[in-house]
Amino acid sequence: MNNFTTNCYEMKREIANFSKKMSKNLSKPTKKFVMDLQYGISKGGSCLVSDIARALNDNIKLKNVIERICDNLANLGDEEKETIEENYLNEVKKYIDKDNTIAIFDDSDINKEYSKKLEDLDRVIDASSLSKKVVNGYHVCEAVLLTKNQQQPISVYSKIYSCKSNDFISKNEYTFASIKRVESVVGSRFTGLFDRGYDDNKIIDYMSKDGRKMVIRLNDRRTLLFKGKKKSIEEIAGTRKGKIVYKALFDDNEEVELTISYTRATLPYNNKEYNIVIIYGLSDEKPMKLITNITFKDKKDIIKIVRLYLSRWRIEEHFRGKKQEYDFGNMRVRTLKSMNNLNMMLSIHLGHIAMLADHINRKLLSIKIIYASESLKNTAIVWLSQMAKGIKAMLKFAHTGIQEWRSKTKSKKENYDYEQLALDL
Repeated sequence: MNNFTTNCYEMKREIANFSKKMSKNLSKPTKKFVMDLQYGISKGGSCLVSDIARALNDNIKLKNVIERICDNLANLGDEEKETIEENYLNEVKKYIDKDNTIAIFDDSDINKEYSKKLEDLDRVIDASSLSKKVVNGYHVCEAVLLTKNQQQPISVYSKIYSCKSNDFISKNEYTFASIKRVESVVGSRFTGLFDRGYDDNKIIDYMSKDGRKMVIRLNDRRTLLFKGKKKSIEEIAGTRKGKIVYKALFDDNEEVELTISYTRATLPYNNKEYNIVIIYGLSDEKPMKLITNITFKDKKDIIKIVRLYLSRWRIEEHFRGKKQEYDFGNMRVRTLKSMNNLNMMLSIHLGHIAMLADHINRKLLSIKIIYASESLKNTAIVWLSQMAKGIKAMLKFAHTGIQEWRSKTKSKKENYDYEQLALDL
């Protein structure tokens, strides 16, 4: 495990081989750019272009490397971006259980409180602050799938956007784009998990068709028809007692005893009946209220719904890893196009980590990465942070960049077999 040179070599080879898959059918300069970004983000552990440039160890001035990366981010064509995304999604399909796909949808934000010159700066609620203050920044719409072995979140859609952009229509436009992206990978038969910000009639209608399944956390303002009368979901929750007991185990090995109730209610706008699940014990203030079109047979099925929705927390870990391990909110490129292209490269890198983590007990390189991270915990539900630290630790012994792994164009002489030396007798 302590053979640092070998481990560094294996990590470089893994990144280079993965980058070549991502850049299939692209021009040579774009292939070089993809490999540079994947290696630079891996070693630098940052979204700052200057940190990525330093990690490359190119034998040219740092300023020129930074300019090259910024130019590539700004000038990456739409067709090239689509090709990269298609290559990535084709690789993602190998790690997804198509018969039991779980897709998680959520929003996040990028805090740019002190920025003034960035393109279409919006006003967002800083979710990381206790006071929930409103600051300059951008919205982020994200969709992840859970891998089939280790249930790791693997991003398939991530979009940074501003409500002040000229082409902005609505937030639902990005939500439906994220759902369509999931369908392009696994088809329409999947289970979608949504937080209360997605408690919207249009989303409920869409997710109720063509074999889609949904579990959506209801907003406290939601009104339902219950036993022939209009009642708020809070009133309905207040009439239930929570007779089903379930002990939930969280990542810090904390066991929380939850009580669960269930009933049926009708949405007034479409007059359709849905199952309602109410969970007590997660918060001292209010119970969690869920609406789903998944059918129940017994209390085991209801506990499965609760466990299913609690797995939505994995996307929160995905966001946390993005921000803490890669300083996602601190990216310093000025245009939204450059931000989204950098975000795409980061998402591909995080997807690579999820693929490695999905074989955490079966792939030697994955075991080496966890060992190199020197984590205090031997196990984790989401391995993103440990894997990110381990990869960075392995690559810190690299004295050169990724240059030697870039494919070289063969000369005409190299296209022929070497002629064997012959002696005339």
